[in-house]
Amino acid sequence: SVTAACAPDKSPKIQAIKSAGVLHWGIGVSPPFGFSAKTGNWQGVEAENAVELAGILGVKPDIIAYDYSVMTTALQQNKADIVGAQLFDTAERRKVIDFSEPYYKSGQIYYVLKSSTYQTIADLDKADVNFVYGTGGAQGDLAKKYTPNAPQQQVPLQGQLIPYQFLSTNRAQSTMGESAAWPVLQQKFTNPPLAAIGKQGRVTSDLPTEADMLDPFNVAFGLANNDAGWKACVNAWVGWGASGSNPLKERVDYWLRHQTEAAG
Repeated sequence: SVTAACAPDKSPKIQAIKSAGVLHWGIGVSPPFGFSAKTGNWQGVEAENAVELAGILGVKPDIIAYDYSVMTTALQQNKADIVGAQLFDTAERRKVIDFSEPYYKSGQIYYVLKSSTYQTIADLDKADVNFVYGTGGAQGDLAKKYTPNAPQQQVPLQGQLIPYQFLSTNRAQSTMGESAAWPVLQQKFTNPPLAAIGKQGRVTSDLPTEADMLDPFNVAFGLANNDAGWKACVNAWVGWGASGSNPLKERVDYWLRHQTEAAG
């Protein structure tokens, strides 16, 4: 059971969490997985995940926001016990941290200004079409694969889903982000408005389809790589109810259906 897997004697990390009475949860801005409500409180998939896992451990959740460029450092320096931030499980990150079993697949698509002439990924694969993405994000590797001729630049996201200001000021012509966030991005960035481009060209549906998405990433919880017992606890929770209803899957499905709540 999850309770048995998360018992204090299973892991030094679990012992420390229970002794402190607090689960330090690293989160990032990634609606509908993590976003700050008008009240200032964190909401979305990951905020609810933090509350649930803290409840299983019998402690309070302490949700701390980190930029994606320092997520791995927060784990390495023991500032976060776990990172739940729609974090992509990549080979680069696995060099320095560990991951739980995946609980979601995240498909990426390109974003451009709606007024631009770009219609397909091939249109973006040119030396005069600058691509920009958030520091520490995994989109750079995808861009090297799909638009290798486009110059790349990493920039701090500064709490935004995508580096929109680089598109709106014409410092870059394309960026990349989570496909499921398309409804939120359409509401949030309107002056000038955006367009989404996937494998089939410009996205015309409310939500990009799987056929639109670039290589989906496994999304998993980030963990320090020195505590097998803590990883086993988190994995037991990820798989909780997997034979029937799975709370994590139901939570993701709910927020994907209601994600325009995260746009405000």
